[in-house]
Amino acid sequence: MALLALSTLLLSASCIIPQTSAFHTPKAVPPSLQIKKAPITKTSLALASTTAIKKSKVKVDDSRTAPSDVISRFDNYASTFEEHLVKDLKYCAPLDVAKSASERITTTRNGKPYASALDAGCGTGLAGPHLRSLVSGSLVGVDLSPKMVELAAELVVDDGEVPVVKDRMRRCAETARLALASEAPDRLYEGLFTADLLKLENAKLMDGYGFELEEIPMQPFDLIVSADVLVYFGAMDEILKVFSDRLAVGGDLIFTTETMRAGDYNWVETVSGRFAQSPEYVERIAADAGLVKVRRRWR
Repeated sequence: MALLALSTLLLSASCIIPQTSAFHTPKAVPPSLQIKKAPITKTSLALASTTAIKKSKVKVDDSRTAPSDVISRFDNYASTFEEHLVKDLKYCAPLDVAKSASERITTTRNGKPYASALDAGCGTGLAGPHLRSLVSGSLVGVDLSPKMVELAAELVVDDGEVPVVKDRMRRCAETARLALASEAPDRLYEGLFTADLLKLENAKLMDGYGFELEEIPMQPFDLIVSADVLVYFGAMDEILKVFSDRLAVGGDLIFTTETMRAGDYNWVETVSGRFAQSPEYVERIAADAGLVKVRRRWR
């Protein structure tokens, strides 16, 4: 029997109890100096599960939810996603990762915003409004589900003297064609793409919305966040390696995961089809990818 929970880490691993952890990538300095690279944040919400339908003591390359299943699930869920999660379930993972990023700016970056950020698994863009003020340059979003990304593409910056809504963000009711007009408000994201996170080189632009970026930048990102996305991965080696490769030296990686208590297993797949990992496993895989834990926080 495994007790599971959803957690948020600043470059860290999943835990069963609410938690936030952070990892950081080392800077280019002599190996004798222990410096960190991108932090990863993770916050666990106590979710109980008495049964796990898959367990693994070893690395399994295909230990993830099939991308086609994720696309089907969230394309069908898109129209009611925000109402259900935000209004009914008080969903706060996007805000959690943004808060961790804000804290990093205050405590380790001398108040300097991130030059660029990748919202990995952006969904309908729930993290975008919270991240926008923390990023001075490009904010890029990627998700598997085209229907979810379409909703994220409608988000615009409300930069008038008096904000229409909190966080100066609102959905744009204009059609894609009207959004290209010069008087149209700025999009919240500089670019939105559909892609498997393990195959970002195949990312496709959400066309027709007038985005500044037509391709995902090749330059590393200062910040990568992933809210409630890595629960669809069991083995973490590939995804953390992808994030590490896309992360600038000294950058921060913040993500949420479900966690389980330390035991014999690295990860489990629950009856819900989501995955949970032991914190020790995530930290070990993160270290193998060149990442250092900055913080773990339980919620």
